[in-house]
This record gives sequence, C-alpha cells and structure tokens, in this order.
Amino acid sequence: MLRRIIKAILPSKGEVFFNMFVEAATNAHEAAIVFTEIINTNDKTREAQLSSDLRSKRQKAVEIEKKVLIELNNQFITPLDRGDIQELSVLLLKLTKRIVKINQKLKIYSIDARADDCLIRSATTLQNITKVLVDIMLALKNGNYERISKDDQKTDEFDDSMIEDLRHAMKEMYSGNYDTMTILKLKEIYKSIENAIDTSANIADLVMQISIKDM
Repeated sequence: MLRRIIKAILPSKGEVFFNMFVEAATNAHEAAIVFTEIINTNDKTREAQLSSDLRSKRQKAVEIEKKVLIELNNQFITPLDRGDIQELSVLLLKLTKRIVKINQKLKIYSIDARADDCLIRSATTLQNITKVLVDIMLALKNGNYERISKDDQKTDEFDDSMIEDLRHAMKEMYSGNYDTMTILKLKEIYKSIENAIDTSANIADLVMQISIKDM
C-alpha cells in the first residue's frame, strides 16, 4: 500500500532502492558463481584471476551499500521503511563479504576443495540460494508477493540441504581419513559457508516480512 502511494507521488525516485537491491543480490550471486569456479579449477593462473574477481565483487558490494545510504540521506520519503532498507542493504553486503571470506580461508588453510565432495556440494547450494535471492529482489521490485513467498520457502529448503551436507561432512571428517589439524580447518570453512547460507535465508525472510507490511 505504501509503495503505491509513493509511486503516485514520486514515480521514479523510490525505484532506485529496488534497483540497488537487485544489483546487490546479483553481485552476491556472481560472487558465489566465482567461488564455485575457484574450487573446481586446477589451473593456478585461473584461480588467481578468479580470486581477484571475487575481491572485486566485494568492493562492488561496498559501493552499492554506500549508494543506498546516500539515497536514504537524500530522500525524505522512501517506498519502504527506512530501517528495513538499511537492514536489507547491510545484509546483502554481509553476504558478499562472507562469500569472499570462504575463499580467503581456503587459501590460508591450503585446503584442496576438489578433494572434498561435500565442500563442492555446499558451494553449489550457496550458488543456488543466491540465485533465488536475485529472483526475490526482482519480485520485491515488481510487488509480486506470491513469488516472494514461494522463493522464501526455496531458501529454507536450501538451508536444510546445507544442514544435511554438514552432517555428511562431519561424518567424513571423523572417518579417520583426516588428521586433527585438517579437521579443524575444514570445520572453519564449513562454518563460513553455513554463515553465508544462513545470511541468504535471513535476507529472504526479511524481504518476506517487508512484503507482508507492504500489502
């Protein structure tokens, strides 16, 4: 209801927030794709380039979040609650940062991700859930509340898939094939992936809450 009133008063200005949310979600999804490519490549030169691309995604996320804050300061009337806009923007930035952090830990710990099927599956889950976030942001922009509800359920399903991946990974880690130090390193990496997927699910839940208020 509020958005329709805003559109009638300021038809174009309010759209900038929705466009930036789509841009931020797309950037996070692209970061997840790059991360998946990193753990699947055996070319060190390619890996270095992809890691650089991933850092660029982080910088872009920071820039988008800054633009959201600037628009909040410039606009007296906003299409959504100002607190919701800021919280959503911060979470989208946090998501991209967390994806980059996973790769940083892989490098620090010198873990060969290709040797761990569970890790590859978890990266794919992260890629899939961030794709759903792009769809959710587009649905928010278009006021498609039914689509938001369906996609919010999808993110819960991917979150559940991550839990199953973690259970399987823990079973593998304590199978006797890994030394204690490797187990600790892998647990840290899986925790980072879990944090990124949890953040994705939190973003979807927040958009769902926003859409309910906007009906």
